[in-house]
Amino acid sequence: MKKHTEARFEDAIEACLLEKHFYEQGISNEFDTEKSLEPQRVVRFVQTTQPKVWSALEKIHGEGTPNLIVDTLAKELNTRGTLKVLRHGFKCYGKKIKMAFFAPNNNKNEETWALYKNNILSVTRQLYYSNLHRNSLDVVLFLNGVPIVTMELKNELSGQDVEHAKRQYKHDRDPKELIFEFKKRTLVHFAVDTQLVFMATRLNGDKTFFLPFNKGCNHGAGNPESQNDSYKTSYLWE
Repeated sequence: MKKHTEARFEDAIEACLLEKHFYEQGISNEFDTEKSLEPQRVVRFVQTTQPKVWSALEKIHGEGTPNLIVDTLAKELNTRGTLKVLRHGFKCYGKKIKMAFFAPNNNKNEETWALYKNNILSVTRQLYYSNLHRNSLDVVLFLNGVPIVTMELKNELSGQDVEHAKRQYKHDRDPKELIFEFKKRTLVHFAVDTQLVFMATRLNGDKTFFLPFNKGCNHGAGNPESQNDSYKTSYLWE
């Protein structure tokens, strides 16, 4: 029952992201556990959105260009942090590489909108994120190959709820592992069941602090009934 009910919950989230929001479906094997990145999507994003930069680096480094960019990105994330790299990009052998394009304020520049639409969003279920063990995360969201969101899901029909997800983050997720290291990779961690959502921006064992990420109901806590026969927490992925 546990696996069945939680799998259905994951199915609903994944289906919405893939079909409504045009995420790509990732698989755990695409994830480099040492660098905590999806190298193939990193490379594809740079090739597609910044061909002149790619060409200039390739003339010098040839077949080693993909590894060079991914290795440099990993080092920049480790030293400067995910937010700074996503906002400002990084330099690779003197060439500026952007790792995200943000929506422009108006519709005047079609080229800017085209770059924004070339961001690669992907969702991976059951991500095995370490070489040290076989622990997996229920859902991880990526932007251009960089992991930015983790989610632990519980379905009350399985006998577990959002409090179990919180405890999982506190006791079963080592904050020293790269994917969880504060500022270096993922930006937020969601504990989710069909009724409630909580979020933490920093994992710190028992000291991990979760904030409610709920809409409120009748001037109180929690969430209202969904209007489309979905889960109460469907606003999170919708």
